[in-house]
Amino acid sequence: MNTQFSTTPLPSLRRFAGFFLLILPICLALGQSTPVAPPVVYTGTDFSANVTAGPVVNVKQLASKSPGPAGSAGGETHFNRFPKLLPPMQDTGETAPQLPATALARLPEIPDSSFRGFIGLTHLDQRLYAGGGNQFSTEPPDQGLAVGNGFVLEGVNAAINVYDTNGIVQLPRPVSLDELFGLPPAINRTTGEFGVFAGDVSCLFDPETQRWFVMAWAQLNTRTGTPLRQSRLYLAVSQTDDPRGAYATYTFNTTGANAPDGNGPRIPDFPHFAVDRYGLFVNWQEFRINPDGSFDGYIGTAILAVSKTALINGGGGRPPRRLELFRIPFSDTGFAFRVWPAYIPPGQTPVLSNGGTEYFASSNVSGNSGHHIAVWALTNTSSLDTPSPNLQLSTTAVSTQQYVFPNFGVPQKNGFHPLGASLGEPVEQLDAGNDTISSAEYVNGNLWATLSSAMRDDSGNNIEVVEYFAFTPQIANGNLTATLFTQGVIGRSGLFLMYPAIAINTNGNGAIEFSLSGRDNFPSSGFVSLTGTTVSSINIARAGNLPEDGFTGYPEFGGNGIARWGDYSAAAVDNVDNALWMATEFIPDLNRTVNANWATYITRFQP
Repeated sequence: MNTQFSTTPLPSLRRFAGFFLLILPICLALGQSTPVAPPVVYTGTDFSANVTAGPVVNVKQLASKSPGPAGSAGGETHFNRFPKLLPPMQDTGETAPQLPATALARLPEIPDSSFRGFIGLTHLDQRLYAGGGNQFSTEPPDQGLAVGNGFVLEGVNAAINVYDTNGIVQLPRPVSLDELFGLPPAINRTTGEFGVFAGDVSCLFDPETQRWFVMAWAQLNTRTGTPLRQSRLYLAVSQTDDPRGAYATYTFNTTGANAPDGNGPRIPDFPHFAVDRYGLFVNWQEFRINPDGSFDGYIGTAILAVSKTALINGGGGRPPRRLELFRIPFSDTGFAFRVWPAYIPPGQTPVLSNGGTEYFASSNVSGNSGHHIAVWALTNTSSLDTPSPNLQLSTTAVSTQQYVFPNFGVPQKNGFHPLGASLGEPVEQLDAGNDTISSAEYVNGNLWATLSSAMRDDSGNNIEVVEYFAFTPQIANGNLTATLFTQGVIGRSGLFLMYPAIAINTNGNGAIEFSLSGRDNFPSSGFVSLTGTTVSSINIARAGNLPEDGFTGYPEFGGNGIARWGDYSAAAVDNVDNALWMATEFIPDLNRTVNANWATYITRFQP
């Protein structure tokens, strides 16, 4: 495992001094909920028959086992490598707005002891070291991160690792998700037999219960690799406050072949979750599984509520029996896609009013752009601890600044790219993602959210920017309303800021992290600090050293010149010292595999 710290100014940081920092903080306390459709209150259905308990596993024991020599049987990439799945967007003709001119920014903040970091999981770790090498080459590196009690738990794609807060690895080797969930390996490199290819990992530490959670999903297949019309969601819950110890595992059958909507078998794409006092809440996106096993056709979003007490007290061996599932069609409003559950940082009391409330946020992705953000509230979550849960889900929309689907490839600096060069291909562009909510947090009475967007810079060129929003939701007499607390844009001429994630501690100090790239910049890790509603200049947490050179963008592997980039970043707050932790993809100059050279960088920022 390569571990590197950055506590001194990076030489490449000075190259940004001549750029304009384009920050547009807008504090609008007068924005009100703006209904875009008749108010709807959703009711859930009992999902308890679809969960089973798996084995109890010990992470440190798994990592200490000798995996034996890895063979070379089987292909290098999976038959279905979690393709990019989008909602049924319509071309509504909007173009990116001009970012308003701002004064020349001061120099970027000089790195000092307020932030440092280390390199986390790499493609080499995930492919060759996790699971004894019985893994596939995967892109993009989707990012999970959980922090607490002096530990950092990182999940990336199909592997996890544990560090202390100085970046010292706490396990003998990374552990594959298949090992963690008690599943057969994705590919047995000795026999060529297929197992379960779990991915889209998400992680969380709950300071109230001192437990660690890891989640992923998979489409099932036969031992010969034939895809099946079946899907599963997997959850591991630690049995102690130590992320290196034992975990109880649970499997949720998400196939939904007989769901009332009549859309047949589906997958639970992009699952992300949060917890309140009473429950664990997961959102995923449902896409149909075609008869040949491929994915096609968006169905709608789903929210699953599970009793947190039952998950923790089960001790393994028996599943929780208090679950409610909400299936929400996309509808004409277009908000039912990536309804992101709000993370509650350490030191904050979960919302106990209305029988316990969990908030969510989503953007309108039915067209090229949007002017509203939907705030969702799941109430009466305390009923998850009763024999008959009775939760209500409601939503309202708030008028906001415009956000735009970044429908272009992100450039990167030309450089050494041996895989592409061997194929006669130029340096790839990067996947810009879309304008869906990419993180959410509820702190001090406000619901914060981030997304990727597009604007034209002062040269008239499209660039990718970060937009952020904060809302103050209220529920009175069972009716949900929300007002706009603040909003803003983070952008810089010539730079492309991708896949933001936000974390704010109980003191109101926060940070928004992102990957950044440009024609003069290798893919790097960056962030801005947030004090109240004031945003800093851009910090470069770790400058990249090379261009992305992974297989997903090259035509020889089925690509179109645009490589997949981490579909999401991650951020969390430390329960020990209120420090902010962030993790995202960048490209270092380190040992790599033939097929990919990605890595992740984990940043600690003390406001």
